[in-house]
Amino acid sequence: MLVRRHHPGKVFPARRTGSIPGRPIPPDAGVSLLELILVLSLFGTLTAIALALVLQSYKGVQLRLSTSTLFDSGTMALNQMTKELRMAGYPSAKAFTSSAVASYPGLVATPFITVTAYDVVFQSATQQNGIVEQIEYVIAPGSQNLYRNSTLKNLNGSLQASTVQTLLLNNVQNRISGTPLFTWNTDPSDTQSFPLNVQSIYINMVLQSTSNESGSPASVTLTATCPRINF
Repeated sequence: MLVRRHHPGKVFPARRTGSIPGRPIPPDAGVSLLELILVLSLFGTLTAIALALVLQSYKGVQLRLSTSTLFDSGTMALNQMTKELRMAGYPSAKAFTSSAVASYPGLVATPFITVTAYDVVFQSATQQNGIVEQIEYVIAPGSQNLYRNSTLKNLNGSLQASTVQTLLLNNVQNRISGTPLFTWNTDPSDTQSFPLNVQSIYINMVLQSTSNESGSPASVTLTATCPRINF
């Protein structure tokens, strides 16, 4: 173990502290308050920009999902309408003998009973099983719902109780926007009165979602042409 000797009366020089006497001590190299405020302000700005981009991207995804869902439901309804409208008036009286038609008028389907911008009524054996049903596609005044009313036709020509199916709920904008859901053309050579002489029905379906997380409603317009196959 080392033992430091003590020399009485002898003065030892002071140790160096790293500073020169008479020269000012430089300020501390830490972060000032102003620098801290600038850094925090920049960080907040960048964070806000990043969050805005993420939110915008999220809203875009939600809008695309809402549009896809609206398109799928609208297409399903449109395909059903198109298939059945093309079969309007099937089977006609030409498929039966005059005596069969006289005895069983319910065998024959009437092509079109009502044709307006928002309401179409027709008859058809849509299942091709010989059973005729009366079908109505309608949007009620002030409504955004598309309904399908179906009524079976008895052999004697009378109608049974109808059943109501909602094809689209709170999505159809045709009544609200004043856009006809149905338009049509007639055969000028047909001597039958309107609407029996309607040759084709044109569908123009304007759809809009009620709400979604994107903040903007999805909109879809679907169209179809429905010529009578047995005209």
